Amino acid sequence: MSIWDRIFFTALFLIISGLTTADALAASNSTRNLTHLFDLSNAGSIDLVLPTDVEVNQSHIVVVDSGNNRVVVFDQRGKYLFAFGRKGSGKGEFLDPVGLGLGKHGRIYVADTGNHRVQVFNSKGQFERLFDIRVGKISIRPIDVASDSMTGNIYVTGNNNHKLMVYSKQGKKLREWGGNGASHGKFRYPATLAIMKDSNIAVVDVLNSRVQLFQKNGRFLINIGKWGVLPGQLFRPKGVAIDQQQRVYVSDSYMNLIQVFNDSGKFLHVLRPHGKRDNMLTPAGIAVGNNHLYITEMLRHRVSVFKLE
Repeated sequence: MSIWDRIFFTALFLIISGLTTADALAASNSTRNLTHLFDLSNAGSIDLVLPTDVEVNQSHIVVVDSGNNRVVVFDQRGKYLFAFGRKGSGKGEFLDPVGLGLGKHGRIYVADTGNHRVQVFNSKGQFERLFDIRVGKISIRPIDVASDSMTGNIYVTGNNNHKLMVYSKQGKKLREWGGNGASHGKFRYPATLAIMKDSNIAVVDVLNSRVQLFQKNGRFLINIGKWGVLPGQLFRPKGVAIDQQQRVYVSDSYMNLIQVFNDSGKFLHVLRPHGKRDNMLTPAGIAVGNNHLYITEMLRHRVSVFKLE
């Protein structure tokens, strides 16, 4: 079966099986509407293919264009500016990248998943450095990366070791925690992560259907969400983002919606498009900034941008 066949049947399954649960959530009193602003899909001479993550700062929207093995940069109005990267294993090249993070001075950190490494670029997309993600002789597939603006440390989620790893700015491993399991502090395929104002870390724990919050030293704080299809529950969480009020936004790629919690883990509401706008399809990486919500819709090959009310 080709990749496009897999995409088609995955989309069909999500549409059919997710219809009832998504509609039930939308019918509840906890739903808030999203106002659609614009989409990002045209990206230079090549359109986006399977975008997996998005991050924003005051001037740029940065997208992992995973299907094209590159990173694409837009301005805040959605105008394409430039792209960098291509398929390969050399410096500045990617193999199935998944996540990214932004740091000081617009620096761009990319989880180069297929190459088992993190690459670092300046705000213009120029290569600066890289470091391998491994445990002993075992190469780890990084899924997401985030830079702590307070300490400069770099946090990386590992797919095949089920851990959160912390590196210095120079790429030296400082500590790690987790491991395969369902108890507090354990993970089953950690994915997207986000760093909060107090340097606490929110990590999407995909197969445990939750988001875990930790202090920067690895001390477990709380779980957000649990398995289920009711408001406040998660079925297949994929992305996480934090707003200025430290509210936690979580995308659910099965139920095709975004849920919002406070930083104590209390469920607040569901976010869904309204009006003539299509419902979301496979929302993955998300970002919040400039009073906007940015959502990568992988199977629609676009990033959708909404105004937050």
